[in-house]
Amino acid sequence: MTLLTLLVEPTSLLAVAVLVLSLLWWMSTRRPPGLPPGPGPALPLLGHLHLLDKDFRSTFRKWRRQYGDVFSLYMGGRLVVVLNGYQTIKEALVKNGDVFSERPSIFVMDRIVNNKGVAGSSGAVWKEQRKASLEILREMGLGKNVLAEKVQEEVTHYIKALHSYQGQQVDVSQMTHISISNNICSIVFGQRFEYDDSFFNTLLESVDLNMKTVGGSVVLNFMPWLEYLPGDLFKFKRTLANVDFVENNLIHPVLKEHIDNHTEGNASDFIHAYIREIRKREESGQPTTVNTENLLKIIGDLFVAGTETTATAIRWALVFFLHNPDVQDKCYDEIQRVVGTERAPSMRDKPELTYLEATIMEVLRRGNIAPLAVQHGLSRDVTFHGYTIPKEAIVLPFLETALLDPEAWDEPSAFRPERFIGPDGKLKKPDELIPFGVGRRVCLGESLARVELFLYLATMIQHFRFLPPEDGRLPSLEGVLGVTYSAKPFTVRAVSRK
Repeated sequence: MTLLTLLVEPTSLLAVAVLVLSLLWWMSTRRPPGLPPGPGPALPLLGHLHLLDKDFRSTFRKWRRQYGDVFSLYMGGRLVVVLNGYQTIKEALVKNGDVFSERPSIFVMDRIVNNKGVAGSSGAVWKEQRKASLEILREMGLGKNVLAEKVQEEVTHYIKALHSYQGQQVDVSQMTHISISNNICSIVFGQRFEYDDSFFNTLLESVDLNMKTVGGSVVLNFMPWLEYLPGDLFKFKRTLANVDFVENNLIHPVLKEHIDNHTEGNASDFIHAYIREIRKREESGQPTTVNTENLLKIIGDLFVAGTETTATAIRWALVFFLHNPDVQDKCYDEIQRVVGTERAPSMRDKPELTYLEATIMEVLRRGNIAPLAVQHGLSRDVTFHGYTIPKEAIVLPFLETALLDPEAWDEPSAFRPERFIGPDGKLKKPDELIPFGVGRRVCLGESLARVELFLYLATMIQHFRFLPPEDGRLPSLEGVLGVTYSAKPFTVRAVSRK
């Protein structure tokens, strides 16, 4: 055997190996007949990730124009199907909800929730947890005046805290997060925290950091082998550490205290009511997923979801008030006429505060807080819009295409509450307004969020005129995309109206 042969053979073997691996990858990521259309051939390892802009929404908008309301792409080796427009999203999540209501098996979600709780579970686990959670939340007052009264108590603390700044400019982000979180804390484990509580501030900072940075971990859903790279390039280790920090320092101790102090018939908060259900099922001997492992994750689900979305919406409302002072003035005039200044607004005032309600609806639409609902999965292969979507696909409902669709909304980028008021002066709600999603996976806390937004904003406007800082600098209308789409940091002056 010559030296040349020895040199050529390893090179040839390597070339063959590369060719075989590339062929196998191409076969696994090529677009089989029947799939929704999408961009061209996928690259090995990357799929179509290299084609996505840093803000992937701009790429998705372009592909919607090019391929239609149902298109597909490969992220790494995973097929992703994107649903666009209200009618398409509704057809999938409502009319075909029995198929489209699963959660896909993806790396980050599997590592954090492991098919437990409500937000990230699927199948029988999800159905039983959602049913039990909704029943308990209704027992706690969800959708009733008793819940509104609890929120009003917290609003009083929030208004007092705003008054303490005496009209000086302040970033209200942290105090808003704490205040909104106090509502869900009161419901879930019967406790609220002071705004200067360093322990609770640290917990919320951990949650907030995860909401902003977990987007960087998303790439691991499609290329999980990247987890083994040295360091923490995708901030996934930090994400897990923050989850552990909240669980170990808040959720575990609170759960243990409730278990140790639980008495028969005690249902003073969500945890006690859930423990009651655990013991009922234990006594019946029936197989069930109502257990402490799922309760642990549900507490986390409620704690995170019950804080982030509403607090983010309030911050967006302030951004839009600063850019549209006439809207703020119209809200105040209406509140002054209906409620006056001698008492706090209540849910009984809601039917008459039409312009305020329209403003809240416009905040939820224009703020576009959750441009993509949480990933959906399929219970089986499905034919949809003439395409065949395999069970293993990840389905992304692109809610932005309903909330900001130029075919549904006149000047969709403009902030105009009047679009929700009919010629008769009554409130109207277009079908395309789906900020909390639609179908069986609609946000569990939607009714609480709507109560909070109404009571907070009504009382805030009653007490204060919100102005830019002394230098007149207005906050950016461009947000930061993480798990939610949040306003960039800004300061505001809350000037007392009295």
